[in-house]
Amino acid sequence: MNTSSTDSLFSTPLCHQIISKKLDNEDFSVIDFRQTPFGQVKGFLGDHSSLKITIKRNSDLEQHNFFVKSIPTVKSQRDFVLDVNVFFKEKFFFTQFQDLLRQYSITVLDNAIPTCYHTDGNIFVFEDLAQSSYTSISCRTSLDIESVKVALKAIAKLHASAIILEEKKSFRLIDSFSEELAETFYSDKEMVKKAEASYHHGFNALLDLTHDSEMKISKDLLRAKLLEGYRLQHAFVKPSTIFRNTILHGDLWTNNMMFKFEDGKPVNCVIVDFQSHRYGPPGQDVVAFLHLTTNREFRKTHFEDVLQFYYHELDSLLGRFGLGGIISEDEFFASCDFFKQFALTQACTHLQMVSLSEEVAAELLADPAKAQFVLYENKYDFVVAASQKDEIYRGMNFETFAELREFYENEL
Repeated sequence: MNTSSTDSLFSTPLCHQIISKKLDNEDFSVIDFRQTPFGQVKGFLGDHSSLKITIKRNSDLEQHNFFVKSIPTVKSQRDFVLDVNVFFKEKFFFTQFQDLLRQYSITVLDNAIPTCYHTDGNIFVFEDLAQSSYTSISCRTSLDIESVKVALKAIAKLHASAIILEEKKSFRLIDSFSEELAETFYSDKEMVKKAEASYHHGFNALLDLTHDSEMKISKDLLRAKLLEGYRLQHAFVKPSTIFRNTILHGDLWTNNMMFKFEDGKPVNCVIVDFQSHRYGPPGQDVVAFLHLTTNREFRKTHFEDVLQFYYHELDSLLGRFGLGGIISEDEFFASCDFFKQFALTQACTHLQMVSLSEEVAAELLADPAKAQFVLYENKYDFVVAASQKDEIYRGMNFETFAELREFYENEL
């Protein structure tokens, strides 16, 4: 008898299809399935649950576990997801893009992204990485050097896969898939405009909380710079006419990565959530990743070294296909300099939400009216309250905001 602890999105035939793809055979029967929502907030652009399917094969019972992502039930988030079409984008990544990689025998993404067993554009069924000893790292802590390096290896595989595909196929992804690679976060969609307006209020809160008259830049000038800088994000995310482009993840914060540890050391990273991918230079993703997942002290100590590490990984992967040097070291480092303002600005917006404690994030999403107001109307009071009550939230947001302020001060 089929059971579920929610209004299940699944049926016996669909579960049979999922298991058939996983096992690559049809010789089994589905006995039971159960979908259970997660108790923790895994992100703001999808609902997450587990799916357990029990089958009978060769007279034995087997249980298979999966991770499920579906369109959010919280109205404000659902409206955003449907308006910007992020599930359509992720479906492209796990169907058409991966099909092309397989067609051209490009396997560099192996072990860097999860296996997707089913998607119809509204739900995704992935392998349960926890069953393979993968775990997440708190987004409220800075990644250490070992974790950064294994993450950069995975990021390099993503970037290399599209470059190799383009060279083998003699085409540009953006020319064939302009709609699928369309921008998510910095577009002219109505819900994006609302989210941007709310983030601007969050900027104003951080400005009021941190600025004093002794700073090199006046409060009014910094406010104007912040607004101008956010508008420039729309230009930064367009495909470059100077640097080599590839497929980017576009949202590389800690919750979008799963790590496997052996003897306390990270040995592999799997990147998840491809609903915000875009087409641009690798340096954009790398610098954004470092500003979203590490603290300032880490970047002061390791920034140049980890950029060098990433470049070596990317160039080595491309070299296996005779493409070493297709992106020069000078080009890569120049692109990292170019995207520093983009990365700082993105971090100052993203951290307003992604550095929340698990409890506060869950409380926010449990109140649809409050979620609507904070996410798409005005974050000012919310950011002020979180900064006053939460030392970790305050530290992460104030530190990143100070770094962006100093960036503008250095331009004076």
